[in-house]
Amino acid sequence: MKNKVKVLLFVDRMRHGGIQQFLVENVKHMDKSKVEIDVLTLDDGETYPLEQAIQEAGANYYKLKGIWINKPTDYFKYGKALDDFFSKHSDYKVVHMNASSKNFILLKYAKKYNIPVRIAHSHNIDFQTKNSIKKLIGNLLKIPMKKYATDYFACSYLAGEWLFGKKNVAKGKVKVIHNAVDYKNFKYDEKIRKEMRKEFNINEKEILFGHVGRFTNQKNHTFLIDIFNEIHKQNKNTKLIMVGIGEKEPEIKDKVKSLGLEDCTVFAGFRKDVNKIMQAMDVFLLPSLYEGLPVVGVEAQAAGLPSFTSEGVVTKEVQITDAMNFISLDKSANEWASIILNSDLSRKDAKKEIKSAGYFIEDSANELVNFYLK
Repeated sequence: MKNKVKVLLFVDRMRHGGIQQFLVENVKHMDKSKVEIDVLTLDDGETYPLEQAIQEAGANYYKLKGIWINKPTDYFKYGKALDDFFSKHSDYKVVHMNASSKNFILLKYAKKYNIPVRIAHSHNIDFQTKNSIKKLIGNLLKIPMKKYATDYFACSYLAGEWLFGKKNVAKGKVKVIHNAVDYKNFKYDEKIRKEMRKEFNINEKEILFGHVGRFTNQKNHTFLIDIFNEIHKQNKNTKLIMVGIGEKEPEIKDKVKSLGLEDCTVFAGFRKDVNKIMQAMDVFLLPSLYEGLPVVGVEAQAAGLPSFTSEGVVTKEVQITDAMNFISLDKSANEWASIILNSDLSRKDAKKEIKSAGYFIEDSANELVNFYLK
């Protein structure tokens, strides 16, 4: 194809997270003979490993140097930086924003430069702040965001209702794009399991519980430790591995120490081989306070792991297989532990279910490319 369609993907930063991993995997599997992909982020002063990963996946990477939103006046610098950027890069046919409403200004300037397709993509069901004023502002900014966007995407209907409103979902104006995974990387492999368990000093008799996610309030690590503490009381032959980094990590390490769980808890940090670590796990835990549609939940099912997540705040759409179970956050840690230990914890191959539900990354990337071209 002589004239590739130029697409700009936006996310606020390329730190390790579900949205960023979604972008890396989709870009990696997109047909580069049909589309040329650029990625734009803001600048929080940090450099992240996924900045390199997105370029290795085949995207051109740009960062708005010195631009980050902490206060309303930051929008003046933000707007000027976007004006400068689009004046130099005005040949995009598509701008695809993977961020909440506070970044509506991206779509505003995309419209100013006559970019015809402007996508707002919802990946969550709440703002990542507890500040009531910031939440109020975020809700108000949904109005101009919806105005400047030509298309609405969401990872689930629940995420679509949160950002675009129930009426737009009911009218069919929100397109659900699955948080797909590369199944072949997560398919169970006994050899990899043994290698990873040896690395983390887990013997074959021990039941390894696992969690993947940033150490933030959203992921509810405090309750996760309470749950595992109760599990360990009932079965000493258990260990917990947590993959991720974040601001609450020191607090969670202190909690683990105070409960005397240091010898049976692994803090794995940032890892690029989550798929391999999931081979080592026996059970996956995700007691989040809220989620759009967690990619790790899909990955855990692709790995065949019996999985447990929060009922009512994590969309039922993540239940691709019967290995995904829901437990209310109203229940105590002891109740969670009892339900988990009395469940079927056998591992099952989920290839057919993952494929038929539309969660193969090849299908997802192809769907996005076809949309861009259309």
